[in-house]
Amino acid sequence: MEKSKKKQLTVSIIAIVLLIVATVGVTYAFFNYTRTGTANTVSVGRIAFNSSQDGRINLTNIFPIDPTETGIMNDATKVGTVAITVTGDTSYDKGIEYLVSATNVTNTVGTKTIPISISATASGTLGTSDDDYFNNRDTSTNHIYKVLASDTISEGDQLMVGYIARNATGINGTITIKAYIDKDNIAISDTYDGTASNNMGTTNDWVNGRTVFTTTEWNSLQGTGVSFQVKVEANEGIWVTAPVASGIIESCPDCKFIYSTNTMYTTWNTSNQTPTVLTSGLLDSYIDVVESSSKNYFLGVKLNSNNEVTNAYSCGIKDDVPFCIEGYSGEMRYTSNKTLLNGTSLWNGACTSRNIDTHTSFNCGSWNNNSISATTDSLGVAYVGIDYSKACYVYPYGQFNCFE
Repeated sequence: MEKSKKKQLTVSIIAIVLLIVATVGVTYAFFNYTRTGTANTVSVGRIAFNSSQDGRINLTNIFPIDPTETGIMNDATKVGTVAITVTGDTSYDKGIEYLVSATNVTNTVGTKTIPISISATASGTLGTSDDDYFNNRDTSTNHIYKVLASDTISEGDQLMVGYIARNATGINGTITIKAYIDKDNIAISDTYDGTASNNMGTTNDWVNGRTVFTTTEWNSLQGTGVSFQVKVEANEGIWVTAPVASGIIESCPDCKFIYSTNTMYTTWNTSNQTPTVLTSGLLDSYIDVVESSSKNYFLGVKLNSNNEVTNAYSCGIKDDVPFCIEGYSGEMRYTSNKTLLNGTSLWNGACTSRNIDTHTSFNCGSWNNNSISATTDSLGVAYVGIDYSKACYVYPYGQFNCFE
């Protein structure tokens, strides 16, 4: 009997030790908040996070708009809006991080995707906007956030990320998400075959890289519309993975990138120069160009089968947003360049126009304080840089190059 008791005691002690070892070897995140749609509140001790919103963004009877048109972004018949109210505070040493993202995105017609343009703004006491958010959040003692939304969205895209600091004053603010269809991303035509032949009447120059829908495809949206929901998640500590830059620039589709001070010419140049053939120095990622040149301005090019340059772009990076504007002879690219530069993800309406003799110049930035600036004009000029002697140019007669 005594031996039996000792054996039971020994087995019990071993079981307890194994349980302790198993417990010590496992850690658990202790706080999570995820909400899509209706309001919800989670509060644990001195961790509190609450968000409320007015549901799904629906765009019905939609029509492409010019987002730079005065007052258009406040027109509820053309722009869908969702307002997200966020409050929260914590005494947890590592704070709370929250993420706003797009989910349940419905924006297809057959095999084609409708580009939903989006803008996000913050107001109230959400803290300070921080362009270097992902490097600063670990050491921040204040509330900070970063708007991630730009251009168009797809399923799962991150719209905004924020951090609630330990023992800082509780946040109480509003995130406003607006969605619309940009006329510079959409073309409607029944006479376009999608090739370089231009045989059917609608030309490639008119399409200019936009997604083309037939009238039947476009009209089918009257019944279905496009929509998406906004999801808000929060967890204790730092948990949101910083977005990985793709190296692709949406405003320069299928481009390769280069920084070069050599004088080069396009296939359409009007200077009777032999088109430049590029077989070296080209990079698929704009990130690699920036790293190799240590410049935040550079060139984008498209090549034909002979490696001659058919399209030339001046490119740059403003507040972590890469962009390119195309140079061409005449006003063909002027309107789309202006719309891009003056959009919410770049200069947000702060660009200016001025008449110069026989043409109009459209300027963004100061061109004199080493911050990125850009200019396009009705003659076809496109240039981007930090001052007029440190920039990359595309001229309307087909020459392009960078200056030190």
